[in-house]
Amino acid sequence: MRALRTRLLCIVAAVVAAVLLGTALAVPDATAASAVRRYAVITFDKNHDNTLRSQVIWRVFAVQDGVRTKLVEQRWRAGSGRTRHSTNSCALNRGWLPNGWYSPKLYSDYPGSKIRGRAIYLGNKRCPDGTLRTDLFIHTEQGAGNVQCADAPGDQVCRWEYPKINDYQSLGCVKLAPGDLHQLYDAWLRFFHTGYDSRVRVHVIS
Repeated sequence: MRALRTRLLCIVAAVVAAVLLGTALAVPDATAASAVRRYAVITFDKNHDNTLRSQVIWRVFAVQDGVRTKLVEQRWRAGSGRTRHSTNSCALNRGWLPNGWYSPKLYSDYPGSKIRGRAIYLGNKRCPDGTLRTDLFIHTEQGAGNVQCADAPGDQVCRWEYPKINDYQSLGCVKLAPGDLHQLYDAWLRFFHTGYDSRVRVHVIS
């Protein structure tokens, strides 16, 4: 009888030990690395010598345990404003974008009357003198469905005609060549969602 009781006590002790060990293994390791957070910044870097030869820069960063690492960087030529000297961000329909931060919204096929296809909506922004600049975009010249319309005389909003016509000029938005906008669109979708994504910001700088 005593031998049986001893065996039972040993079995119970083994079961309790296994349960305690399993519980200990289920507790998260306090020393484990924290999750990785990713975010992106689209920078419009203005060129004061020629507003139609500025740059759009796409950068993706990862942050883990307070350390930031740059994962991706791509650059494209961009224009903003009606002429190479359109450096007044308060000039409606001809000056380049006001400096500052924007919350972009990515469209795969924007259904506007002049802006169509891939586009990034930036919203509205007040310039230094308080003038409100409205309906600001990063876009190109193309038709619905990102299709180039047939060539015709004059400047067409549905066709990229550079260098015959300098399509980098705009009413104040940021303009990219269609292929470059496509690359920016694809770069966004590698990490983030279409529409508004709080992890993507646009920064306009001088």
